Amino acid sequence: MTTQIMTGNELIIQGGLEAGFSLYTGYPGSPLADYFNILNYKKSEMQKKGIRVVIGNSEANAAAMASGAKQAGRNTLLAMKSMGLHVASDALSVGNFANPGIPEKDPKTGEELNPGVVVVVGDDPWSISTSTPADSRYLFKHLHMPFLEPSTPQELKDWIKVALTISQKTSVYQGLLLTTFMAEGGGRVKCYDEVPVNQELVHLDPDKFDLSKNVMVPPNSLMADHEMIRERFPKIKDVLKEMNLDSLFGNKDSSIGFISAGVVFETVKQFLEERELLENYSLYKIACSYPLVDDLLLPYLKKLETLIVVEEKRGFLETELRELIDRHGLSLKVYGKSFKSGQGEKNLEGFPAFGGLSYEILQEKIEKLMTLLHLEKGTKEEAEFDTWDSFFPKRLPTFCPGCPHRETLSLLKDLRRVLKKKDINLVSHGDVGCYSLSFLEPFKEMHNLSAMGQGGALGSGVDLFTTNPSVVLMGDSTFFHSGLTDISNSVQMGHNITYILLDNDNTAMTGHQMTPVSGESVEGLKRPRQDMLPIVKGLGAETVLEVNPSDRYFYKNILQKMVESKGVKVIISNKECGLTFHGRQKSLERKKFSKGETLETKSFYQINTAVCEDCRECVEMTGCPGLSRTFDGYGSKVSIDPQICVADSYCTKIKVCPSFELVEVSNYHPTLNKKLKPVDSQNENLPEPDICKTLELISKGDDWRVVVTGVGGSGVTTISRILAEASREMDGRDDLDFKFMDQKGLAQRNGRVTGHLSVYKKGKSQGAVTPLGKADLLLSPDLLDGSQAISFLSKSGKALIDNDFQVPLSILLDRELKNDSLKEENLRKDLKDKLGERLVLKSLKKKSYDVFGKSVYASAMLLGLAYQAGRIPFTIDNLKDSFEKSLPKKEIESNWNAFNLGRKIFLAEEESQNEIDGVKGSDSDSYYLKSIKESLLPWENREKVLSFFETTTRDLHEWFPDVDRSFLSQYVHDLVIYDRGKDGDSFLEGAKKIKDLYPLKDQRAMALRTWVRTFWIKDEVFVAHLMSTPGQHQINQEAYSQLGSGYKVTHINRPRFDIFGKVIEFDINPKKWMLRIMSHMRILRRFLPQWHQKEEKIATFIRKQIIEVIPHLKEEEKRVELKKCENVKGYREVRYQKFEEYFGEV
Repeated sequence: MTTQIMTGNELIIQGGLEAGFSLYTGYPGSPLADYFNILNYKKSEMQKKGIRVVIGNSEANAAAMASGAKQAGRNTLLAMKSMGLHVASDALSVGNFANPGIPEKDPKTGEELNPGVVVVVGDDPWSISTSTPADSRYLFKHLHMPFLEPSTPQELKDWIKVALTISQKTSVYQGLLLTTFMAEGGGRVKCYDEVPVNQELVHLDPDKFDLSKNVMVPPNSLMADHEMIRERFPKIKDVLKEMNLDSLFGNKDSSIGFISAGVVFETVKQFLEERELLENYSLYKIACSYPLVDDLLLPYLKKLETLIVVEEKRGFLETELRELIDRHGLSLKVYGKSFKSGQGEKNLEGFPAFGGLSYEILQEKIEKLMTLLHLEKGTKEEAEFDTWDSFFPKRLPTFCPGCPHRETLSLLKDLRRVLKKKDINLVSHGDVGCYSLSFLEPFKEMHNLSAMGQGGALGSGVDLFTTNPSVVLMGDSTFFHSGLTDISNSVQMGHNITYILLDNDNTAMTGHQMTPVSGESVEGLKRPRQDMLPIVKGLGAETVLEVNPSDRYFYKNILQKMVESKGVKVIISNKECGLTFHGRQKSLERKKFSKGETLETKSFYQINTAVCEDCRECVEMTGCPGLSRTFDGYGSKVSIDPQICVADSYCTKIKVCPSFELVEVSNYHPTLNKKLKPVDSQNENLPEPDICKTLELISKGDDWRVVVTGVGGSGVTTISRILAEASREMDGRDDLDFKFMDQKGLAQRNGRVTGHLSVYKKGKSQGAVTPLGKADLLLSPDLLDGSQAISFLSKSGKALIDNDFQVPLSILLDRELKNDSLKEENLRKDLKDKLGERLVLKSLKKKSYDVFGKSVYASAMLLGLAYQAGRIPFTIDNLKDSFEKSLPKKEIESNWNAFNLGRKIFLAEEESQNEIDGVKGSDSDSYYLKSIKESLLPWENREKVLSFFETTTRDLHEWFPDVDRSFLSQYVHDLVIYDRGKDGDSFLEGAKKIKDLYPLKDQRAMALRTWVRTFWIKDEVFVAHLMSTPGQHQINQEAYSQLGSGYKVTHINRPRFDIFGKVIEFDINPKKWMLRIMSHMRILRRFLPQWHQKEEKIATFIRKQIIEVIPHLKEEEKRVELKKCENVKGYREVRYQKFEEYFGEV
């Protein structure tokens, strides 16, 4: 026996190894998505043991395989999510009623044992990552399948073997049901010896088959029904009674009892323990809600006057119990989904039938019921916790950096605009996969959703009665699951529809399992790559074409042509998943860097913020999480986060502005050329902290709880993994227990992941999620996510949070017409005001990037901070051992260095943040002056131009003391560069009026920066200068000079000229000398009068709005109208569209 820390999916497999299954199959689906990843990782071990692992093309395929394995005399473990059980139900029903396979005698007992089938299903009560809020208990009952509901990690593992035993003794398929919090959680468990399986292949003799049991057709099916009801299923109760898996806690003689099952039982018990109510009431844990075992339950129920049934979702257990109570003529009141105190009284809502049950919901409902029944409520310790009055921006899930689906959806959005001009509305039918996220902003390119593989059929139903053209999005896994039948169906009915098959070589949504396209099985065996192209051609589609979605121009033309043509058309968009492709690239790079080698060239993309207009069209057309924001004198601007961007260049292909730049660094290495003091992996005799809550204190009943939260991919699960491993030994103590749960949801798609971990006295119960106000420690490498989790923090707890946040897509898509978007400095201030000394804020991601070349090590630094703050109960040796056991070998040293760096940062009196947000104050004048001087030609009046800059900046600073001087310098610099301040008097006259017209500081600043923008147009001349200013050179130097031996900047530009009524535009990557020449071609504005004429009209209109219209509006309307004026930005058509959206035609 050994003690291990395992996740829910690992426990299923470990339980299977201890039980003795020959076949592990099913289909990937959250919350059991990791099941096949773990099996793939163990492929060599499984092969040596003679165990077969197969990912079925669908759950139905896997279910049918189980029946076949049973006929061959082997045990099968099936795993799938709740929706997969729907898909598998037909094959499960047939296989369960059939009774193939020859029973064998147990050599120890002489008992007859049949080949067994165990079906593990993951339900998702909170609908965290599932499209249908299914309750699999009802389907299990419909299929005549009993099911166990484990409540602890130990039970989950052990009951896999129990489930197999039940199936073997009864020859009935046995279910095991767990929910998301159990599957994505885990804990400290005892593991036992594995049961070896028979590795020899058998040769079957068909003459010995009992076809009446094997072939489910009439009259065999009627006989099978009779046998199931009269013989096989009744054995279930006998076996369950013999096993006696139920448990009873608390006051066993009480007339009031609680009953529950599964993971929610632990939360019920935790609540009753903390209120010291188990002295007053009994608590019954039921192992199997269907079928109920009368002989086990009746002795308990006969003692009761009141029974309180606590279960998630609908009242399945309550219904089963009521039926049992009525059948035996018992007289007791049952409370569950409704609370009713007496005859004829109104029903009150009990435990909700939707969603899951949290500690807080249970607390509210149990207290309500106890008040209703005048029952003892126990010792009440009301947890205090902090909350926010305001709402935070949502962290919407979106497609990963480098995702090929983004390229398809961007084109669909573009195509929709084109078709709209022809009064054609395109309808997009969805399916199940990563691309299901396409219904979200910024694409909204999915208008319905059916079951997996049925998007095309759903589209058929719509298109039979509409004239809209339609497209269907379908993934490669979905195609082989059941989607190809859709295409056949469309061909058969003469459907006008375009299928877009998104071939990314992976079942990506559930964690990158293999598909028939991958060319490799889950067992690691090479298999033929099944090509969708000839398959689809064979189905008879009119047009079938394979494209590279990155070729935007070609793809767009083909897609438009197909959508507007008749018949069934199929486009196969063929490009590997960005996560797997770039993951391999990064792995190769890490190997080079670890040897001190460099990359010959490394490409980065950046946005020149001076050129950027903040139109956010790149965000609207890609939704890429690599796009972020920064600020200058004109407000927010789009930027690129180098730690997220994978340089796939798709944002540059939208070509609506000239602000994107390619930077190529020669001889690249993330840290080799940085002049940094090396980080020593040793502790350097750092002082050991005083531990706030020791293991000894925890063993006396004072639980230790920690909540870790952040964006998916930021290292949250790394923190959980390290703390979990440290909890395995706990200095050899056996009086403590540990439980954790990583609530991932759509974290892999840039959503939030939250981990809950607790160490507690053995024998106590802990729910999966930390109750509000009970966490001793809150850790977050993201300011936004950490701030939203403070309600978990106890009044004596500590929050260690990074200074910055990854900007969510919802902020970038917000035009701020209602309210200003959230800014980091404001959130930091609010957080400090709320938590005071309980808060520690540090710029860990920035420090990690500077020192290690990657921001992900901020998670290990957080652990170092927490340890040095005395908030982690484990010893330094325990943690060091945990780092070594839970991390890949190549990552141990860097993470341990980061851990110690975190310790040092906590100990330092002052941390040098080196935060450079740009040039501030009067120092900026020198940069802008240098920029102006470089722009002057020999014959220009140097003194006059420089005097204008100095006097105008001084006047503005006097009138607008609240506006950062660097911003004012930027305004005047731009006026000078554009036309040498030709309209300076008019500008200053208006600026002076703005000072008086707008008494509110924020409105005054907005009006001024919008006013400035009406005195210049970012035409090709002005932009030529902005592309190569001294300030931009300084930014490039700071970002790239220490990353390699040199770097080259390529400007991605597409200038346009209106010449004699003709539009001329072309792609060009201008050299510095070209920009220098173009920046002086102001004369073009005179020779090309139609050039940017619309922009001039828009500028005139906005000036009038700012000075003459908006100041006379009601106070609540002023900000909105000013924001509309400010939002009219972008280049050419983008600006025209924004203007028309707010004010009508130009």
